[in-house]
Amino acid sequence: MVEKLSFGEPFIESRFLQEEYGFTTPGHCNLINLDTEKSITVEGSFSLPPLTAMRTCGAKIDVPGKALLICNAGTLDLNDLQTLDCLRKIWKSNWELTHLEKHRGVPYYKSTKITIGNISMNFCLVSEPDCPSGIHREHDGKIRELHVQLVGEGAVDLMRSDDPSSMFASLPLTAGCTHLPTWDQNGEYPWHRFRSKSRCIFLGVEIR
Repeated sequence: MVEKLSFGEPFIESRFLQEEYGFTTPGHCNLINLDTEKSITVEGSFSLPPLTAMRTCGAKIDVPGKALLICNAGTLDLNDLQTLDCLRKIWKSNWELTHLEKHRGVPYYKSTKITIGNISMNFCLVSEPDCPSGIHREHDGKIRELHVQLVGEGAVDLMRSDDPSSMFASLPLTAGCTHLPTWDQNGEYPWHRFRSKSRCIFLGVEIR
């Protein structure tokens, strides 16, 4: 099954794949394996493990589980102020979404969130470099949370407490990749945050 999704439009084209074999990716794309158990086979020999991502270029893939294909994110130039303004006008800021005082003036802008089965996803623009999200460890229920970098660079920082100076590790994110799982065998997280290194767009994924 291949389903075209609209939650990133008009900026980002995406397709959800499930149990799809012999599919050829169109041009330069980001391929994200959303399955927690099954690997994706690329060109008959390379294996993309669960909850990882890669860039492809006209590759034939076999998807026994679930995957997301993002086809044109790399064409977005976030240094172009017209592009940046268009994104900020259509996607909602954290302040608009929550009206929490801590989100006022924070340059995070999110697309519509889509839910397919046990997977929820949305795109997030961070319109300024060196801008961290709030430090947190709790989520809405037991989830596996991933950040997939699509444009620019970012990082997921791990902390001992909700004090930024307690950071003990940083997981770098470059365009086309995701980070190692940050949850333990019980589904618990350390204190953590996303941090932009440049203007960037990432995909936030929550799997229940």
